[in-house]
Amino acid sequence: MRSKSLAPMLTLWASAYLGCTLFLLAGLVPQASLSIELLGQLCWLALIGSIPTTLLLSAASRVAHAPSAAIAASTVAVLMFGVTIGWEHTDFLRSGPRWMLHPQRQEARIAMVSALGVLAAGGWLWLIFGARAERRLWIAAWIVFTLIVVGILMAAIGRYRAYDYSTAQLVFPAGVLSGAIVYLPSRESRHWPVVVGIAVACLLYGAGSRFAPALVATGQREVTAHSRAAALMTLYVLPHLGREESWSTGGKACPEPRPVIEQSPIGIEPGGRRNVIIVTVDALREDVVGMEVDGRPVTPELARLAKAGVSFTNATSTYPATLFAMGSAFTGLSPAELYLSPALPDTIFTRSRAYVDRQLAILPDVSWFRLPIIEQFLVPGVETALAPTDTAATDTLIASLRAAREEDASVMAWIHYYGPHDPYQPHRAFPFGKGKKNAYLSEVAHFDRELGRVIEYLDDDGWLEDTLVVFFSDHGEALGEKSYWGHHVYLNGWMVDVPLVLWHAKLSPAEPRVGVSLADVAPTVLHFLGLPTPSDIAAQSLFTVDPNLPNRPSFSEAFPVRGRELFDRFRLPALDDASIRARLRGTRAASKGYEPKGAITRGRYRLIHHRGANTTLLYDHETDPNEHLDVGASNREANELLQGELERWEQEQLRRIECRLRLTEDRPLKPRPR
Repeated sequence: MRSKSLAPMLTLWASAYLGCTLFLLAGLVPQASLSIELLGQLCWLALIGSIPTTLLLSAASRVAHAPSAAIAASTVAVLMFGVTIGWEHTDFLRSGPRWMLHPQRQEARIAMVSALGVLAAGGWLWLIFGARAERRLWIAAWIVFTLIVVGILMAAIGRYRAYDYSTAQLVFPAGVLSGAIVYLPSRESRHWPVVVGIAVACLLYGAGSRFAPALVATGQREVTAHSRAAALMTLYVLPHLGREESWSTGGKACPEPRPVIEQSPIGIEPGGRRNVIIVTVDALREDVVGMEVDGRPVTPELARLAKAGVSFTNATSTYPATLFAMGSAFTGLSPAELYLSPALPDTIFTRSRAYVDRQLAILPDVSWFRLPIIEQFLVPGVETALAPTDTAATDTLIASLRAAREEDASVMAWIHYYGPHDPYQPHRAFPFGKGKKNAYLSEVAHFDRELGRVIEYLDDDGWLEDTLVVFFSDHGEALGEKSYWGHHVYLNGWMVDVPLVLWHAKLSPAEPRVGVSLADVAPTVLHFLGLPTPSDIAAQSLFTVDPNLPNRPSFSEAFPVRGRELFDRFRLPALDDASIRARLRGTRAASKGYEPKGAITRGRYRLIHHRGANTTLLYDHETDPNEHLDVGASNREANELLQGELERWEQEQLRRIECRLRLTEDRPLKPRPR
């Protein structure tokens, strides 16, 4: 009798467990190979996911045979629970630029939350309907329809994986439905011991694999983004992996900032004209430059121009997203220094305003670049034009430069091309085949043509005789690596390795192998213009860097700040000590599916430190250029060396932040931008 009474409970748990396991495998197998070690991790993750799944399936089975009043009451409770959970998550999903200034933002949130509540209630009633079904035909029809729903949920999770914190919640209903698919045909079957036996075997195998929390922290989204376990880990485990960081200069006095004026690097007379034109592109990977597809070059213009200029072959972005990457390039500060700055810092535009006649910015007419922070921080007081296409951006730049030539005006100009940014739209003139990756390459090829037009005009109109042209990409782009598309989150090579090229008539073509960073752009521009460079920044003018220095390190960061939270906080005019300390903790603790990271690239190696879990991954670019294999365990010397350098850099960064805070206490802060 006792074993008989335990059978339904064991069958229910085993079904929920196997359903979660199958759900994990279904999301993983098409995109990655399944190793023995990974299978063990999946068994652990599925065990975590089976706990709430079992509870909900058990509740649905009991309510299914209860009076109608109980069914109605439970449905209302589920609806309210869905509304409660959805309230925070819809706010996060609406944090992008499209919703930032939307006049009906709150009404849209209420509508979305209501829809989620209705869907939750509908899913609950569907579970009850399945639990009440007794005929095999009805059960079969229920299973077929439910499989379709699970497929739709999986597609949504895969498509919007960049927002793991919110889309991870989709895996809960998907996991429950997957468990129910296994449970319904098993509950009355004589073969229920087989289901239980398989589940127990998976459980024992998972226990033997010794689950590592770092699996979640180190970005293995091809595992975690498909499971309810991912949501549990993201919400409850990952945020508690962080450590409290010390904040102190150790009693040392802060150095007095002494601006440094470097001698002109390329023999320009003190009274000679100096123009600067900065050409940037969104989301261009370094390894796409010079690529060929079926014998067709993707970037013929950029490849040709790189050979004619000074092309830095080991350049890295400071951050895998535009605002912080461009902020570093325009200020020389690291992303954390920008985020923890007590006031909006000066940029190359604000520092050079009195030294050039006109300052121009041609930016893409997309929602991100219409946000107030762009005008307040990146291009304050600059003549700004928004271009709907990359072709229109080129036309606008050329027309503006022609007008400046006619006025005999010196210029600092910035043009930013947006084409390679998601969503990728293929161009008929650049067909590379079907699929998202080929559409991305088509976007890159279209941008490349526009870059060629710009350089051709600059050459024909004589700009290159007295102009420094700086070209770089703000960050790279994931094209399916780790089952991920887009940017943010990662610090691997496909995300932070970027092209960086300088052109000037007096610069000889070269390909320096020295490690450089986008933060080095700001002191380079100031150096060229003969303007002082702040002494309290770690970046260095590219004109003073030894091109043959083999192991100059560069640093990158990623922390869990995004969307409305980013823009609301970043544009504050002044921060006190307590606010900056709170932000500091935010850069070290996981939040909303983001594991904070720091990375150092030095020579042939890149080390990525996952701060929350205190886990490091070391890659050797000579033997593993695509960064598939962590060699930290087998190369302890390099691992310890890079860890030490990264830790020293982070401590120096914190010292600069605190010193900057102290220095601003005794002088008026900048007023809030209007």
